[in-house]
Amino acid sequence: MKTIAHKSLAPASHGHVVQARSVICRGGGFGKSNKKAETGGSGIYTAPKSKKRVDLVKELGLDNSAAAAAAPVVAAPASETELLSKGNWFPLAKLSDFAGEKKRKICELKGNKQVVVLHQYQDTIYATNAYSTAYQYPLIDAKIEDGPEGPTITTPLDGTIYDLKTGKVIKWVPSDGSPIRGLLRTLKADVAPVPLPVYPVVVKTDGNVMVRLS
Repeated sequence: MKTIAHKSLAPASHGHVVQARSVICRGGGFGKSNKKAETGGSGIYTAPKSKKRVDLVKELGLDNSAAAAAAPVVAAPASETELLSKGNWFPLAKLSDFAGEKKRKICELKGNKQVVVLHQYQDTIYATNAYSTAYQYPLIDAKIEDGPEGPTITTPLDGTIYDLKTGKVIKWVPSDGSPIRGLLRTLKADVAPVPLPVYPVVVKTDGNVMVRLS
């Protein structure tokens, strides 16, 4: 009886490691058979006329869960069209609008009288309402810098600091010791912090900057 050793490695996936095992191929194929292999006189192995299906999961000692883990199904990323099909998106700018030193753009939608500011910071474009929530102060010149949880934007007038990505209030009308800031702080002492409206942004492959406003 002639035996051929075939070494098979099951792929490892999701932390499941399968050790190498040897599967013995007998003359009649996988499984038990006493029938000798047919040869053509040249010593070359010839497959038998009768074929038998092989359960590799059983032969390699894998259970069904391990076999499923060995071939994970990866969901395809959402396409540009799928993203833009949900909600109301508006083309408010082009990527070329932020070339050079231009890092801000103010956009006014005349239909609903909404004003949005686009801010480019570290190669990412963010969209916010054009005015702060404490005193409705313009944010076109607001300071943007890195915060503990991401970029922040600071209102020039009253010093209120927002998370640029979420609009969450980090500091609400803080006092810096000056008379003006002290007064502004006093006027808003009993007012609950109001988050800054922010909007999702998608930069299309053609360079159009799309903003979802609703």
